[in-house]
Amino acid sequence: MNTAATPAPMTLLILTVGTGTRGDHSNLAQGLVNTLRQLQPRLFWLVPSVSPDSVALAEIVRDGAPAGSTFQPWSPAQPFLHIKHHDDLFECRTVLREVICAARQQLRPGERLLVNPTSGTKQMSVAATLAALDEEIGEIVFTVGERADGVVKTGTERLASFSTSQFFLERDLRTAAELFAAGAFFAAARVLKGYPDTEALRARETALCLHEWQRMNYAKAASHAAKFSEALRAHLRHLADADEFSPSRLGDLLASADELARWGDHEEALARYYRAAEQAAKVRLAEAHALRPPYRLDAVLQLLPAGCRLADDFRRKARQGRILLTAQAAWELLDCIQDPMAAAYFDDPPLQQGLNRRNETMYGHGQSPVDAEQTHAVASRLRALLRQYLPAAEACWNTRHRPRTLR
Repeated sequence: MNTAATPAPMTLLILTVGTGTRGDHSNLAQGLVNTLRQLQPRLFWLVPSVSPDSVALAEIVRDGAPAGSTFQPWSPAQPFLHIKHHDDLFECRTVLREVICAARQQLRPGERLLVNPTSGTKQMSVAATLAALDEEIGEIVFTVGERADGVVKTGTERLASFSTSQFFLERDLRTAAELFAAGAFFAAARVLKGYPDTEALRARETALCLHEWQRMNYAKAASHAAKFSEALRAHLRHLADADEFSPSRLGDLLASADELARWGDHEEALARYYRAAEQAAKVRLAEAHALRPPYRLDAVLQLLPAGCRLADDFRRKARQGRILLTAQAAWELLDCIQDPMAAAYFDDPPLQQGLNRRNETMYGHGQSPVDAEQTHAVASRLRALLRQYLPAAEACWNTRHRPRTLR
C-alpha cells in the first residue's frame, strides 16, 4: 500500500521589493530570500521601484534564491517591471496587475499563484493587495514574525496567508442581491455559480426559483424552492398542478406583471396585463359557463343565441370541429351570452384603450414605449373588474409569496 504523502501543489510567487527599513536585527533581502525558501515557488517575479536601493535589493534577492525557484525576468533585456512612482497607489496597482496577468500565463494545472505584498511602501503593499483582488488571485501571503525596531527580525520569518474566497463571496453576494432586486434573477444565479458555501447555494437556488417562477415554469421553480423552503415549494406545486384557466394561475400571471412594472419593464408588464385580460375572459367562461379548452364548436354554439352573427363567424372559422378563441373573441362570446362581466369590460373604454396600447409596443406590432402611469392605470382597472366578477382570482393577485431578498 502506498502511504506516500501527496506533494503540495507548486506555486508561482510575486513579491514587491522596497528599500528596506534597517534595524539591528533585520535584513530585508535575507528576509525575502527566507520567504522564498519557505514557499519554494517554481517561478517568482520581483517588483521593485525605480529607486537604486530598491533595484539593488531585488538583485540580491534574485541572486540568493534557493535552488528550485527560478527567477522570471520581465523581458530578456529588462529583469524587473519597475514602479516609477512608488507613492502613487494607482500606478502601483496598474504595474502589479500587469505582472499578475503575465504570471497567470505561466500557471500549470494544479498550481496556484500567490502575491506577497509585505515589502515596499505602504502604497505598494496596498496596491499589490488591490491588484490581487482585482485579478481574483486566490491567496495573498504576508511575511510576519518577531519584530524589533518596527520590522520583522531576520530568521523569525513565517507566512500568514489571507484567503480571498470570503472577500469574493461577500462581493458577489452583494452583486447578486442587487441583480435580484432588479429582477435579473438568472444573472444573479450566474454570479454565484461555483461557490460551495451554504449561503451562496441557498441564494443561487432562490434566484433560480424566481427565474423559473417569473417564466411561469412552476414545476421547475418548485424543484428549486424545495432546497430552501417547503412552504414555497408547496405553493409553487399548487400552481403547477392548477388548471391553466384557474383563478390561481390568473392571479399569479397578474402578479408577475406587477413585478415587471416594479422593475420598470412597462412594455412587458403591459403585455402580461393584456394576456391576463384574455385569461380572465376564459376563466370566466370556465367558471361561470363550464366552457373549457379545447373549444368545440358544438359546445360554443349551445351557449350562443340561435342565428347570432358570432355563431356564423365561429362556424366559418372552425377547423375540425374546434375554434380558436382570441382575446377579442372570448370577450365577444361572453358579451353575446349576456355575461355581466363582459358588459362591465366593454363599458370601460379606458381599460380597453390601455390594453390595446400593447399592440403599439414591441410586444405587438410597433415600437412605442409605455410609461408607469399607463401600466398602473391598466392594472387598477383590471383589479376593479376582477374584484367584482372573479374575486377568487383577485384574491390570488399578490406577490406576498415571492422572496424579496436572497437571504
